Amino acid sequence: MKKLIALSFVAAILTFTVSAQTERDTEGKAKMERHNSKHEKGNMLKELDLSKEQKAQFKAQHQDMKAKREALKAQDNLSVKEMREKQQALKAEQKMKMESLLTAEQKTKMAEMKKRKMAERGDKKMDRSGRQN
Repeated sequence: MKKLIALSFVAAILTFTVSAQTERDTEGKAKMERHNSKHEKGNMLKELDLSKEQKAQFKAQHQDMKAKREALKAQDNLSVKEMREKQQALKAEQKMKMESLLTAEQKTKMAEMKKRKMAERGDKKMDRSGRQN
């Protein structure tokens, strides 16, 4: 009886340890993907070869949107759904304004870079057995 209790206790500890390790690995991967995403956006802007004027306009737009997002976060009277909708609207507005600053050639180049990145992401989603995650 004592052996059965001890064995159950060891099994429970091992299960908890393995699940905690898996959760930590998942959090680490998500954090790394967000970090890489920020660098990729910066690299994308460098590849677009923006003029000084465009860079200044991008920076101003970014600061404006940052202020709008912070103001939105400060509103504690919104439901989760309303908050999400307003965040999506801000994101769409930002995308539209940023794209309006680009020349036709830069827009084409950005579309090509996005396609290339999507193709790379598709390859990363394949696991070792060849199946998609």
